[in-house]
Amino acid sequence: MSGRFGVHSLVFSDLWTEETAPVICRTAAEIGYELIEVLMFDPATLDRVATRRAVREAGLGLRLGMALGPGADISSNDPETAKRGEATVASALEIAAELQAPAVSGICYAAFSSYAAPPTAAQVERVAAALARLDTRAGELGVALGIEPVNRYESYLVNTLDQAAALIDAAGGRNMFIHMDTFHMNIEEADIAAAIRRNANRLAYAHVAESHRGLLGTGNFDLPGYLRALAAAGYAGEFTFEGFSSRVLGPDLIGGVRLWREAWADSVDAARTALEILRVEWAAALAATLR
Repeated sequence: MSGRFGVHSLVFSDLWTEETAPVICRTAAEIGYELIEVLMFDPATLDRVATRRAVREAGLGLRLGMALGPGADISSNDPETAKRGEATVASALEIAAELQAPAVSGICYAAFSSYAAPPTAAQVERVAAALARLDTRAGELGVALGIEPVNRYESYLVNTLDQAAALIDAAGGRNMFIHMDTFHMNIEEADIAAAIRRNANRLAYAHVAESHRGLLGTGNFDLPGYLRALAAAGYAGEFTFEGFSSRVLGPDLIGGVRLWREAWADSVDAARTALEILRVEWAAALAATLR
């Protein structure tokens, strides 16, 4: 089993530039992380040269996340908006191949936005058709596309692991996987362990976030139980700590995730604490499967 641990760059800053990327990567590596995740709202704005250099010099693996916006929503009833969404995901896949990242994952099926009504059957069908084309493109590029279920307040169409699996099946996805996020699962899954068992063969990446998205270990998410369920299911993917603090994020992201409280003042301490917890709890989960 992999047991590789990563940290989201947003733990440290929402600025990913030629100046900040090397500092973030060096800090993550010094703490002991093996991976760094970078989020793309608009792939065209990612400084690929700086990203490649910073990740390589720190000796980290790169993981790429994404979230479509309302102006590039694959599920939109407006054909031009849906077309922009599909093109945005295709661009992200091409960047992953260029930077030798194994995948792109996140909200790649609709917008990171609050919706006033559920998706129609026609919208789901159109999204599946778009993802089928993107799945083919991912295969051509030698990368994968991950579907991240998120809670109902941040998007629609895919809120649970079962919905993600159904969408992958509808798209005939051969280069697709489910990207878990414990913050969203804690809201949307009726039985997390059962959802993991049902979808074990699709699970390849995990955001580990606390119930309030702050310091790991200070909320009500049952991390030991979650990890035991993954270990029992033979999970061989990776874990990335994702947490947010208004101390280090700008107003756009603070508003986007409704981050009204300062979760921490010291990002290094938050990242170090999370890694210590993850290492201990994953080792305990693996040991439990051998008893």
